Amino acid sequence: MEVMCENLHAQWQRVWLSAIERQRKLQEAGDAARRELELSDFLFDAWRKRYMKWMKHKKSRVMDFFRAMDTDGDGKVTRQQFIDGIIKSKFPTDEMEMSKVADIFDRDGDGYIDYYEFVAALYPTKESYKPVTDADKIEDEVVRQVSRCTCVKRFQVQQIAENKYRFGDNQQLRLVRILRSTVMVRVGGGWMALDEFLLKNDPCRG
Repeated sequence: MEVMCENLHAQWQRVWLSAIERQRKLQEAGDAARRELELSDFLFDAWRKRYMKWMKHKKSRVMDFFRAMDTDGDGKVTRQQFIDGIIKSKFPTDEMEMSKVADIFDRDGDGYIDYYEFVAALYPTKESYKPVTDADKIEDEVVRQVSRCTCVKRFQVQQIAENKYRFGDNQQLRLVRILRSTVMVRVGGGWMALDEFLLKNDPCRG
């Protein structure tokens, strides 16, 4: 009799646990369906503005954030690295929303998001972001100008410190500053406008 009771109790526990698991799966499916409905009218521009505002509040730089995700330094990350990187940064989002965002960032659909796709999506127009400090203005202009590169092997830019950059394969550290409202690059003993400097150094602009 005691053995029978134990067997019945074990069976009841299995039924109970199975019911709880089924309820959990139904709840998850319902939550996912509701979230999918919420995202059916997803607007990337609204997400972009929310993200840029959050970045500004954190005083984070786009270059620094991408470099943190790009652990092997090859200038690109996988879709999943990108999604995980944004979520781990504590930006208020979820995997479902980030999947839609990744579709937009990965413009060529190769499964990777490179630095230029990242920048082009965040800064679609010159008026889309209004930097405050000179350092922010310089970074904004450097990023926007360099993102226009169309070479198969992208022209690389690396920010080493505030207002100090390396361009292309040249390891020379160059000072960049604003003179008369124009972003200028230190060349030799003088200064050259950023767009002119890139025209001379970025192969796809020559």
